[in-house]
Amino acid sequence: MLKRVTLFRFFGFDIKADGSWLFLSVLICWTLATTIFPPMHPGKSMDVYYLMSLATLVGIFVSIIAHEVAHAIIAEYYHMPISSITLFIFGGVAEMKGDPSHPRGEFLMAMAGPAMSALMGLLFYAASDMYIYYVQAAPGQAPALSLLLHYLGDLNLLIAAFNMIPAFPLDGGRALRAIIWHYKNNLVLATRVVSLTGFALAYGLIGYACYMLAIYNDMLTGIWSGLLGLFVHGTAAYSVRHIENRSILSAQTVRDFMDTDTQDVSPDINLATLIDNYAYKYYQKRFPVTEGKTIVGVISLKNVMALDRNKWQWLHVSSVMEPIGEHAVIDPDASAAEALDAMQRHGVDALFVAQNRQLQGVISLKDIAHYLSISMKVDQNMSVSSGKKAY
Repeated sequence: MLKRVTLFRFFGFDIKADGSWLFLSVLICWTLATTIFPPMHPGKSMDVYYLMSLATLVGIFVSIIAHEVAHAIIAEYYHMPISSITLFIFGGVAEMKGDPSHPRGEFLMAMAGPAMSALMGLLFYAASDMYIYYVQAAPGQAPALSLLLHYLGDLNLLIAAFNMIPAFPLDGGRALRAIIWHYKNNLVLATRVVSLTGFALAYGLIGYACYMLAIYNDMLTGIWSGLLGLFVHGTAAYSVRHIENRSILSAQTVRDFMDTDTQDVSPDINLATLIDNYAYKYYQKRFPVTEGKTIVGVISLKNVMALDRNKWQWLHVSSVMEPIGEHAVIDPDASAAEALDAMQRHGVDALFVAQNRQLQGVISLKDIAHYLSISMKVDQNMSVSSGKKAY
């Protein structure tokens, strides 16, 4: 995803928009105004078609939010907290903190989205019919508003049907994972199995894209089908790695990985001292700022280097440091899987380790990744050795 912007809060969830959503919005408006609405409602000006397209875009926005909020409400009910809902180029995603807690919650959460989309589709159909009834339109001459409401009804039912395909990471694939998880009592195994359905769907979409490009020269359908196939393939592969990583790290704590040699600095030293006595000596990109080992902030060399060097002698760390946020600190007894999730969620490569705000060290993404790499190689070698013995 690209840079995200928080739009508003709804039902206690942050609703965010990825940068790709802007591209999708423009493409949707252009496609509707030039290829969808003119045949449906002929004889109107382009201004009318673009107004219809903008109104439809708002309806699509509401539909996607409703779909994802349905996921989020069920997830919260089953103690699977959702951090935010993000709109991006392929629709929306409710971002869960950690893994699903149990199969029942996973199944009902997965089914809630398509159920909401189907309900939204029926509501749009009803609104379309009611508008025609009250406007008293002539037979065969539906008003523009009724047409776009009916189109939104079709779109929501299409979203519901597509998401019910039993291929991961679609909702149908998540429901299938929950069923396998329930019977096998193994989330990792269930994820590996349903990822194969995701790969099959991805290859099918990519094949369809090649077919549309080669036979019909349909660039729009070919490009979008191919991109969707690549997205499904990448997401399925990532989900398997993510679940395997969490399984490996579940028995490890942050304390097992943290580096206790992290150098902290006082907020009272100037920037020249920071560079001369700390940066050149310890080679850290960021320094925790502490008062009596209580972490109060963080200072980045990148921010220091952006300042006028002639002012380093007069500026102190306290005037340049950033306040320490909760997302930048983790408890030493927390799960290593939780630390990995936090780093990936916030896009950072390290977290400061502190207990009751007392600095104890730092945990880095590099060290966790190195441990995971070794663990997977060991598991693969053991699997190969076991296979040889079986023969």
